[in-house]
Amino acid sequence: VQETGDDVFVSLLLNKKEVYLGEHIVATVKIYSRIDISGINEIKFPGFEGFLKTDLDTPPLTSLQRENVNGTIYGTGVVQQFLLYPQISGDINIDPVQISVLIRQKTGQSDPFFGDFFASYATVPKAVLSKALRVKVNPLPGIKPADFSGIVGKANLDATLNKDTVNVNDAVNLRLIISGSGNLKLANAPEMKLPADLEVYDPKVTDNLKNGLNGTSGQKIFEYLLIPRHHGDFTIPPIKYSFFNISTRQYENLKTSELHFYAIKSTDQNAGITVYGGVSKEDVKYLGQDIRFIKSDPGLLKKSGNIMSSKRTFYTTYAFALGLFLVILFVRREHIRRNADLKSVRNRKAGKVAGKRLKEAEKCLKEKQTDKFYEEILKAIWGYLSDKLNIPVSELTRNSAVNSLTEKGIDEADINTLTSIIDTCEYARFAPSSSAAEAEKIYEGASKFIRFVENSIG
Repeated sequence: VQETGDDVFVSLLLNKKEVYLGEHIVATVKIYSRIDISGINEIKFPGFEGFLKTDLDTPPLTSLQRENVNGTIYGTGVVQQFLLYPQISGDINIDPVQISVLIRQKTGQSDPFFGDFFASYATVPKAVLSKALRVKVNPLPGIKPADFSGIVGKANLDATLNKDTVNVNDAVNLRLIISGSGNLKLANAPEMKLPADLEVYDPKVTDNLKNGLNGTSGQKIFEYLLIPRHHGDFTIPPIKYSFFNISTRQYENLKTSELHFYAIKSTDQNAGITVYGGVSKEDVKYLGQDIRFIKSDPGLLKKSGNIMSSKRTFYTTYAFALGLFLVILFVRREHIRRNADLKSVRNRKAGKVAGKRLKEAEKCLKEKQTDKFYEEILKAIWGYLSDKLNIPVSELTRNSAVNSLTEKGIDEADINTLTSIIDTCEYARFAPSSSAAEAEKIYEGASKFIRFVENSIG
């Protein structure tokens, strides 16, 4: 952890600082704060040059947890986690994390409408920077086996054929499954020694991998299309594969069993090729006849139907299309009219709906569900502004709300009160702790503001 003493700082934490080439590292970006934070404004993560980087699923940071850091209590939270696989050996430097947090500072002014609780704070950005880090990456030891897969971790290898008897020029699917944990995504295709009269196509490669704090695990599958060009017995020799076991610090060898299938001489000289494993016929050389003769004499041509029948069909279709157009036009006009009425209804009932949402927040407060309480307060405020100002929630921002309230004649001081309330609510979601008395003041302030706007706008 970075040196304490600052009221707010960010750290980039690594679970390992010395690894082998290809061994996974988990990087965690964590924020620490002893002051009021209302949110994170901007984040710049390192580029992680020299690593293969994967973003891990990290829950959104909605609140901070209390943590003792060298005898000092901080509110802490994980911003993002990454899975790193070093691609080069030697010392690799990792740049700092840069974060701009929004903090609340006293302004020293008194709010004439709500008093000191809401008006005495302003939200300002503060930039914090983590320390740069260095990772020591050791090369893999000794001489790598000739059949080394590139996997660092643990691995298993399995090989199967989808059939044991086929016709000549038909396809057999050879499926190689590499399973385990480690840098499986970088695993190379195994080298195979196959009979000369067995045609082989480039493999179809699929991944079924999952990334987590313990690295990458799952399967990497190679599917080969094999086509025998002559009849007889075919043997797939054992396939050899090796990996570096990170637990034992040694190379380990894998080998499949010998596989066999028999190709039957086809009696149909024009028999086509059956394709498996998602490979299209266009990818395979077709040895039979693939072009049909063009008929030079198409035969007699005759008219179908009659003219009168065609005219009736035309007029019927035209009348139907015209009727459908008129129906669509009517429905569209009704939709526009009802939408206009709906906006008016939402505007008139905005205060009542907000009141119900505030009651839900009050219920959460009584049940001591503090996180949900702050969320319900913000829902009540933003929902009220959306209904009252006729701005869709998807388009509603702080700037759009302020501009709309200004256009409707709301004073700047009252608008500042609104932003103070929002800042206070957002801060409460991130604060390490908050008392019931503070939550009660937030509830009262939100209720007063909504009543004030209702009386001002009507």
